[in-house]
Amino acid sequence: MIGLKDLVWFTGLSPSEVERIESLATRRLYEQGQRIIERGDPGDTVLFVLSGQVLAVQWTETGREIVYSDIGPGSAFGELSVISGSPRSLSLYARTNCTLLEMPGGLLLDLIDTHPQVRRAIMRGLVRRVHDLTERVHDLTSLGVEDRLRAYLLRLAIEQGGLEPGRTLTNLPTHAEIANIVGANREAVSRNFATLNRKGIIESSRKFLRILQPDALMPDAPQ
Repeated sequence: MIGLKDLVWFTGLSPSEVERIESLATRRLYEQGQRIIERGDPGDTVLFVLSGQVLAVQWTETGREIVYSDIGPGSAFGELSVISGSPRSLSLYARTNCTLLEMPGGLLLDLIDTHPQVRRAIMRGLVRRVHDLTERVHDLTSLGVEDRLRAYLLRLAIEQGGLEPGRTLTNLPTHAEIANIVGANREAVSRNFATLNRKGIIESSRKFLRILQPDALMPDAPQ
């Protein structure tokens, strides 16, 4: 499990300052499937994932679940609501058992005002999020299901350390969760996983996924 000192926002702070921040934050444990925050809740805290995985989701008027992101250790969420003073825009659930650190929003605003390195780290994170959302909109509007799945697996591999042949991905979402992430249904995702397995591009089971031919996941690779 990581600690506050390992989070990118705070790597430039002194040990005493990190200790002070941690003393003002609250550690929270959630079990798999448990709701963490609800869309529309007051946005007055920031949460950091110390262990486990968290899903950011929203529901359409017809009840369809849309997964916006799969949040892992070292990531933060809630800073947008704190900075803007608006309610939560997404609901968050524990995809696995997880440990979070909850920080008062007022403390975050003070750190932004008094610590330029924290302010810069938050700005870089927000810019990356905009870029990620732009890429996702592009994928959803211009790619078929198999290409969207390939792009998702590429991003996941990069996040987990690299694209060398044989890279094993861990903590994978279910096919239903991946379907929500890539904008498809579970059956289509399962069919395309089977296709990628049959072509020898990946090797997967319920517990792991190994990328055998990373080049074949690239956008211009032969289908």
